[in-house]
Amino acid sequence: MNRLSQIFGAAIVIAIAVVFIVQFRPNAGPVQSSGSSCAVEVRGSCISSIEFNASRNLLGMRTGDENRLRAMGYRRLTAEGLYERWLLNEDAKRLGISVSDDELTAELVAGRVHVSLPADKIRQVAYALNLREDLTRYLDVRNRQTGKFDSKQYEKQIRAVTKMSPTDFRDYQKKELVAARMRDIIRARVRVGESEAFEQFSREKSTRTLSYVRFDRRFYTDLIVDTSDKAIQAWADANKEELDKAWEGRKAQYQPECRVVRDILVEVKPEASEEGPEAAKAAARARIEKAVERLKKGEGFADVARSASDDPSASRGGELGCVIKGRLSKPVEDKLLEMKAGEVSDIIETEDSFHVVKLEQIAKDAEAEKIGRMETARELYVAHEAERLAAEAAKQVLAAAAGGKSLEDALSAYLAQLTPAKTAEARPAAAAGAKPKDQPAAAKADGDKGEGAKEAGKPESGEARAPYTIATHPNRPTVEASLPFNVSGSPIAEARDSTEPARLAFQLDKPGDLPKDVVALENGYAVIQLKEKSSPSQEQWEKDREFYTGAMRAAKQNDALIGYMRRLKSTIGSEVKYDQALLKEPKPSEDGSGMPDLPAGDEGE
Repeated sequence: MNRLSQIFGAAIVIAIAVVFIVQFRPNAGPVQSSGSSCAVEVRGSCISSIEFNASRNLLGMRTGDENRLRAMGYRRLTAEGLYERWLLNEDAKRLGISVSDDELTAELVAGRVHVSLPADKIRQVAYALNLREDLTRYLDVRNRQTGKFDSKQYEKQIRAVTKMSPTDFRDYQKKELVAARMRDIIRARVRVGESEAFEQFSREKSTRTLSYVRFDRRFYTDLIVDTSDKAIQAWADANKEELDKAWEGRKAQYQPECRVVRDILVEVKPEASEEGPEAAKAAARARIEKAVERLKKGEGFADVARSASDDPSASRGGELGCVIKGRLSKPVEDKLLEMKAGEVSDIIETEDSFHVVKLEQIAKDAEAEKIGRMETARELYVAHEAERLAAEAAKQVLAAAAGGKSLEDALSAYLAQLTPAKTAEARPAAAAGAKPKDQPAAAKADGDKGEGAKEAGKPESGEARAPYTIATHPNRPTVEASLPFNVSGSPIAEARDSTEPARLAFQLDKPGDLPKDVVALENGYAVIQLKEKSSPSQEQWEKDREFYTGAMRAAKQNDALIGYMRRLKSTIGSEVKYDQALLKEPKPSEDGSGMPDLPAGDEGE
């Protein structure tokens, strides 16, 4: 009985195939070539606009958002996919690879249709288009009552979706199937050995943790760099060519006149107040009023600015330099233009802050140039000196740690001999909401005896706050620890080359090891030391082996296909021309639908 059923079933399949081939043999239906143009031309071969539109509809039929399709540029993706299909078909001829009528019929009877995409877009674009990675769509070609292939349903589907005749569609799908076979052959050549997969698995799943110290230029700028006029002038004399070049680029900023200004700024910080924006504004006004009271009592403007201002200029006693029109906010600028040299303004309110400014001098012509040149020299000198000090500090600590000291001891020894510059006008510790880090024992070496942490606490509104010290500066060097990271991680966010810390860490053999050089940061340098390392267990590998090996194979297969297509483009298909009119994305339709209309109730898959 079973044998009889098998024979009977096979006979039915053969009968369906015969009917299919006879009904849809070449020239059996109307050829829709009227109005066709070349969507893509490659070395004299024409890929018709009919095939372009068929591919475009098949690619977009499961994605109803036309705007999304337009953003993807899927018309160009369609054309580039057809171009690569042509290349694969040409190469298939060279290799003697083809598909038989029976193989093509089996695909179409199953309702499985093939489309093409550029190799380097398949993985990401196919997912976005709800398309299988083998680039197939399914059309419902079955009879709803019998569940078997129905030639009328088949023809209805292909005409609705692709606007092609059965004959044209069959020819079109034969090219697509040959291209699909070529892709399969190219991918099948890729092999992933277990040792190779385990090595990559181990590399990606292994983690490292670093101890590190950052030497920030801002720390040296605020506290350590000697900013006396004598030091700046000495640098200017030794670097006249660099200064002249920089000054030529800035000269116009100081002409015809500029105004030497100091500023006390108090920010309004709604996010810092639990009682809302109005309470934050009131607190800021109370602070600026307290600063004004101190000025009226005879305190120097620069001293009040150092302790009360939230502006970065607080470290310089509020000095903004010699400013020109257009540099400051309009309310502040308007007030300055009314003032005479030596005057101090009333409270000035801006959108998000309060100000009190002092106009120290109105400089014109030669005097403006002298001031501007000195300011330029100061800026360049401080940048160079902070860079030098940060680099030297990092190298000193690295050498000490490499010589056998712990990173903590090496840093403590360095900080113990560090002395703030006598000219350093440190910014208030609590300014701009800064919160000092936990201070190491050696940070007390500047003689502050630990009181800095207390003074850096939240002050009463407007009260004087202690300047930054080595112990309280928010960017002072401290030993920090990274979170665990893998080989592609970025354990130090400020690294100039984000990949360098991880790369160096994975070259270190055991905890305590250090690299031979420091790591460059955006604002200085860092010393790193391997703190911990971990590797995946054999149990983890056994659990993830199949999934990981498959994923790795798929990635390498994709790379192989991309490389193969590049070679074909450079050898047999470099002369390609697209119909730009067809590639132009249409304006969005009112309903946003980018899906071709299907007969009511007819859905694929």
